[in-house]
Amino acid sequence: MKALFLAFLLASPAFAEDEAHRLDRLRTEQLNRQAAKAIDARDSHNDTGQRAYRAARADYERRMASWRRQVAACNGGDWSACQ
Repeated sequence: MKALFLAFLLASPAFAEDEAHRLDRLRTEQLNRQAAKAIDARDSHNDTGQRAYRAARADYERRMASWRRQVAACNGGDWSACQ
């Protein structure tokens, strides 16, 4: 009797639907893991790009500050600064 019930259960549409849902859930989990990896890679790349941008911006600000000091010195009468 148990075997007959088990055979009926395995052949029932409810079991097939459960298996389809299980496979769908596994595929969804796989896609979510892939998406998380892609987001991590993107964010890592963005972090690297942002650090490079901040370093370049700081260097630019230093060069501009130096140029402004040189212009101010030239305008103040230091003719050696007027090059």
